[in-house]
Amino acid sequence: MIEMPFNPELEVTAGSGIIANGAITAFLDTALGAAAYDQFETYKKIVTLDLRVDYFEKPEAFSSVIVKTRCLKITEQAVFVQGDAFSKDAITPIAHAVAVFSYEAMTTSVDDTLKSLDGISSGDAG
Repeated sequence: MIEMPFNPELEVTAGSGIIANGAITAFLDTALGAAAYDQFETYKKIVTLDLRVDYFEKPEAFSSVIVKTRCLKITEQAVFVQGDAFSKDAITPIAHAVAVFSYEAMTTSVDDTLKSLDGISSGDAG
């Protein structure tokens, strides 16, 4: 379970207190990707191949959105995940999402990636 607190910058219309569907979709993609990523003991590159979101109702005004996820299946090439978004309670979903993520092994270590990013930010191209 993961929560996105209400933020006025995410409102569909200023002052409405309603989080925009685009923000909820991005949050669902992130939450489902995290659920896919969590299935592995080693670092993997995770890429969204397909994401479908069905909206049932708008979120409660000025409230957080909570997502509960579950992994359905892992194959040699993909992870299938689904989740529900809730607003006023954890019983009635405001949206349901299904996603497929591809994955592959990391070709460099996290330390190597951080070192290369540090070199870019300091102007060192090597």
